Amino acid sequence: MNRRTFLAGAGAVIASPSRGEDLLNAKAIAGDRFETATQEYHLADIIAPSAFTLHADAEPYFDEARAKLGDLLDSARVDVDNAAAKTRWGALVVHARLNGGALTLQERLVAAGAARVAPQTDDLALIDRLLALEAQARARRSGLWALEGFRVFNAGAAEDAIGAYHLIEGQVVRATLARGRFYLNFGEDYKTDFTASAASALYRRWVKQEFDLAALEGARVRIRGFVQAINGPSVDLTHRRQVEALERV
Repeated sequence: MNRRTFLAGAGAVIASPSRGEDLLNAKAIAGDRFETATQEYHLADIIAPSAFTLHADAEPYFDEARAKLGDLLDSARVDVDNAAAKTRWGALVVHARLNGGALTLQERLVAAGAARVAPQTDDLALIDRLLALEAQARARRSGLWALEGFRVFNAGAAEDAIGAYHLIEGQVVRATLARGRFYLNFGEDYKTDFTASAASALYRRWVKQEFDLAALEGARVRIRGFVQAINGPSVDLTHRRQVEALERV
């Protein structure tokens, strides 16, 4: 793991000389992204409202989320750990802390309702903490959770979620492996109802890790991810923490 430390907006650098980068004056460019003069950083395992959508210039709460991250970064010492591969645009994907504190920037933002959990890395302990903080913020209707656009969608009425990252809850009607993918179907007609699916190789890997999608048939679950229109609303599962078992009906 590669750690670097720098001062955001403080005019001084404490950085690994081997990196040879100017990490001065970090500024928020979204609720989950910040940049310096030479590098852009994405905060791993969370997603904040986007500046660009299929339907509008920016999602609701974009400005507020960016301002929240900006306030946190202001004159703080920031420690970053590389958490995943760079994005296709060269941004570093990191976990970050302020002033050597115990809480990550991700935890602070999720707790404030400025971002939602978007599992990405293998740091399951952190992701589980983020999920717990998100549940608390959602119950309080903090930040973006006060807005109708960020409601948890019912699986039976998930069409309005298509085209963005959302949380969807419902009962799994059928859990089955077919044509190289494992499907969680939330209705009787797979061509129109909400579906979440994972590649069969991932499904088998998760079974070895004691997470079996097949065991969710009949259970009420919460799915999170980008909702696409593929035979009805659909989410591609790439991380097991995208699925939260709630109860068996």
